[in-house]
Order: sequence, then structure tokens, then C-alpha cells
Amino acid sequence: MGLLKLKAASTAQRSHAGKALARGRRLGLAALALAGSVGFGGAAHAQGGFAVRQNHDGIYAVDIVTRQGSCERDYHWKISVSGGRVSSAGDTPMEASGQINQRGIVELAFQRFGQVATVTGKLAMGSGSGTWSSTTMQCAGSWRATRQG
Repeated sequence: MGLLKLKAASTAQRSHAGKALARGRRLGLAALALAGSVGFGGAAHAQGGFAVRQNHDGIYAVDIVTRQGSCERDYHWKISVSGGRVSSAGDTPMEASGQINQRGIVELAFQRFGQVATVTGKLAMGSGSGTWSSTTMQCAGSWRATRQG
């Protein structure tokens, strides 16, 4: 009987020690993350997050798909991004305007034949996607973009 009690106590002690070690590791990781945010906080933390800032400048091929409404099913346009500002590129039959910030948040407007579409989404690492809608055309859909150069 004495051996059984000793073994049970030993198992309980090991379980408690294991939990304490795991708790210490979690606290250590939390402290490391906090130290990293203090050490590297700078502008990224001041903007409300730790997102990586990227330069999104370049020419993008944009594939647009209509999901609601009677607009054309597909559009294929090109846009140019310079300093975060967006404009039309090449022989694209529409005018693009708006911006893509350093965190990749896309806020644009496409205008074509007096119709306007609002475009939102996200870019990262040279590609992105999002949604578009137009109250003037009563259509909506999605888009994908890939940097060409």
C-alpha cells in the first residue's frame, strides 16, 4: 500500500510540474511578444497593428467578375500604382482612381461610360482580391489582381 501511495503522489507532482512548466512557457512567449512590440513598435504599432508595410507600386492586371446584376460577366483591365495612388494603365476603357495604402488596403473607384463602381479589398506580395459594387449599374462582384511589373 505504501508503494501505491508514493507512486500516486509522484504522478500528481509530475502533473503539477508539467502544468507549471507549460504556464511558464506561455508567459515567456507572451513576454517575448510584448518585448518585441516595445522594441519594434514604432510606426507599425502606432497605426493600430503589426502589419508589414509594403510598396505596392507597379502595373496590375485586374480580372473583374460580375456576381449580381446584369452587367457584363467579365472585365479585364490594367491599373498603375505609383506612390500608392491608382490610375488607369494601357488601353483600359475606364478610369481608375483611388489608393492602396502601405498595408495593402485597396479603396478605388472605376468609372466607365458615366457609371461608377466602388472597389475594396487587400493586396499583399504582388497580388490581391476583393469586392466591387455599383449603385449606378446595380451590379456587384469580385476582383483579383496580379502585379505584372
